[in-house]
Amino acid sequence: MKQYWDIKSLHEDKILLFRMGDFFEMFFDDAVKAAPLLGIALTQRNKKGGDATPMCGMPHHSVAGPINKLLAAGFKVAICDQIEDPKQAKGIVKRAVTRVLTPGMVYDLETLDGHKAHYLACYDGAFLSFLDTTTGEAFWVPASTTRDVLKYLEVLPVAEMVLPTTLEMEGLAAGLTLSRHDELATPSSLLPEGSPESSARLISYVLQMSGAEILNTLQPFQLRRLEGRLHLSGTVLRHLEIFETYRGEGTGSLLHAIDRTKTSAGHRRFRQWLSFPLTDVASIEARLQAVEAWRNRSADLKRVREVLGKMGDLERRLGKIPQPTCNGRDLLSLSNSMEAGLAALSFVSSAGDFKELSQLSARIQETLLEDPPLSTKQGHLIRTGVSRELDEVIELSTNAHGLLARMEAEERAKTGISSLKIRYNSVFGYYIEITNTHKDRVPASYQRKQTLANAERYCTDELIELERKVLSAQTRRNEMESEIFDDLRRSVLAAGSRVARLADHCSELDVLTALAWLSLERNYVRPQFATEQTLSLKASRHPVVEQSVGREFVANDLQLDREQCLLLTGPNMAGKSTLMRQVALSALMGQMGSYVPAYEARLPIFDAVYTRIGASDQLSEGLSTFMVEMTETAAMLKSATSKSLVILDEVGRGTSTFDGMCLAQAILEFLLKDVRCLTLFATHYHELTSMERFWPQIRNAHMTVSDRGGDIRFLHTLTSGPALKSYGVQVAELAGLPSVVTKRAKALLKEVERQGPASGAQLSLGAALDLTAVVPAEDDERKEALEALVGQIRSMSISQLTPLEALNRLAHLQESCHGLS
Repeated sequence: MKQYWDIKSLHEDKILLFRMGDFFEMFFDDAVKAAPLLGIALTQRNKKGGDATPMCGMPHHSVAGPINKLLAAGFKVAICDQIEDPKQAKGIVKRAVTRVLTPGMVYDLETLDGHKAHYLACYDGAFLSFLDTTTGEAFWVPASTTRDVLKYLEVLPVAEMVLPTTLEMEGLAAGLTLSRHDELATPSSLLPEGSPESSARLISYVLQMSGAEILNTLQPFQLRRLEGRLHLSGTVLRHLEIFETYRGEGTGSLLHAIDRTKTSAGHRRFRQWLSFPLTDVASIEARLQAVEAWRNRSADLKRVREVLGKMGDLERRLGKIPQPTCNGRDLLSLSNSMEAGLAALSFVSSAGDFKELSQLSARIQETLLEDPPLSTKQGHLIRTGVSRELDEVIELSTNAHGLLARMEAEERAKTGISSLKIRYNSVFGYYIEITNTHKDRVPASYQRKQTLANAERYCTDELIELERKVLSAQTRRNEMESEIFDDLRRSVLAAGSRVARLADHCSELDVLTALAWLSLERNYVRPQFATEQTLSLKASRHPVVEQSVGREFVANDLQLDREQCLLLTGPNMAGKSTLMRQVALSALMGQMGSYVPAYEARLPIFDAVYTRIGASDQLSEGLSTFMVEMTETAAMLKSATSKSLVILDEVGRGTSTFDGMCLAQAILEFLLKDVRCLTLFATHYHELTSMERFWPQIRNAHMTVSDRGGDIRFLHTLTSGPALKSYGVQVAELAGLPSVVTKRAKALLKEVERQGPASGAQLSLGAALDLTAVVPAEDDERKEALEALVGQIRSMSISQLTPLEALNRLAHLQESCHGLS
């Protein structure tokens, strides 16, 4: 085990996979940690020797899944391989670590979620750098505080954070792997002038882990700023269910509803555009103009999307080329992706010249067999005609029997000995056997190798040379094919930046054509942008809810001009939250460059969207619903500007009625007076509707409810003015509460309404009513039923009823009268 410990001592912080024959083994603590995680047996070595060694292992050809499980659990993995042929080894086989993997640098790209980036991040105290080794994407952002860093980590999918040993950082997510690294890479084309230490540290870290070849697939680091981007916090992304629903599912999210991209790279870019909508009008209009252009080319739009659908993930296929596991199938997949990408870009005149990539793709196809093996070391990889020398070697390795038969026939003709045979054994190799009857006819050039009782065995220079070629042909074939493959792989890596540029063009094309397709499919409209804070939506719809309910969805008009706050009241289930969310989603979609779900849309440019929607206890952190609500509201009030969109849904509900109402009013006053942003404010505190008399910036509105004799129906239509009732008890009835409970609630409600809105009403409720009564009096029930019956009669349009309809209605009324006498 000395060799093992020598290598392990250099990688103490990693799980060491130690190649032994056809298996990768893990020993000692590594085995104890890995076995239960991977679901494999933990055994022991040297049990009888009194020094048992815990161990576990897996076949070398099936390590991808286990390695990715280890990485997902936060472990780093060092792969120690055999670096010489065991058959030629003198003593212990030489081994060395050929690759180090971390959670930020995956082993098998096929197991990654193709729809998400996979970032390594590094912070140096002033700047935060990001690098996705699977796609080559690299950028950095200013981040002067821990809060800035955490803000980015909420939005971007970071798998590993690299910090210098001198920097401590609190607040990182529990599942995020933290690594320490101090070395900095020297300036290069990947580190343009002005690149921060965090970028240089990431390059150095990746070099140390993966080797220099990976640099060919990385893009130069670029500066990205939050300026010019609409700010969305992780909280807002959750509240608006942008990427996941509250249940953590992708289905039902905005992304799932509107993403029509055809490629994984396109999906990642679509997600990025949705995460960071633009605030520069010119940039937004440029995207919208491109979308409109594709809408006007409907035939080409369909064809280009069909081509993109065949493209695969060019970015990540390029990212796999520098890896030791790269094989012929990877190069062919890359070639097919390049061909599809080039075909897609043929629809775009401004895409640039990628002729050299077309030639490279053709070279790959002409060099590799259609269905190459997984290994690049065992031959059967390269087509005939690529190398004359290789063709000769292949001929030798595959037609050795035919070559020997041909030589045998030639020697028989030359010597006139018809019984001459060429044979092989492991002791003497190939030989010519001639019976004693014909040994006087043996040519002088034959060299005796062995004498038998009835025959002699010979060899010739030609046979010795043929034997050498045949026996070494397969080994030579494997070596030559591997050399040709490596040369081809180096050519691809040399063209890495051009392939990355092709992938970048194609992902943008995919997003733009997807947005065009979506707008036509869902009948969306191109938004107009106002320089002032004016918001006007006609026939606005919710992009997610609309797709689930279809034509039943009720569109609404909404306009905020002189007003800056829409104060929404009304019962639950009436559609207040849906309306507010659809306004926010329309704003995000518009600023990402998408058409929006409306008949007409005029929107301001928002610099941020802030939301406080729904309950989100964090009990594990000791925070109640109300504390979370107040914390999020505090952050919102500190950060919002006059150009922000603020959405507050039932703020203050987590405490007593009067505390909550006072807090809600104070928060709304602060937004109106100090922040002066556009605000959508939904509340059950109907007392707040009176603020409209003192604040001209407020516009009261409610979601309409039809109430016919106690039979309520939610119309989901936005109407001016405050709601007159909350219909809480009726909603409870619809929810299926026992009738004994809802009847009791109605009685209590009547008493509260009788006492009036005085502050003492609630406090005296218990004393004012007989709390032992379970249901209202029978007379009250009869009175309610009669009122409902009268309401139904009054609501009838008699002149519009047919005779049959009138008879049916009469029968229904007669049925309703049973039990009232």
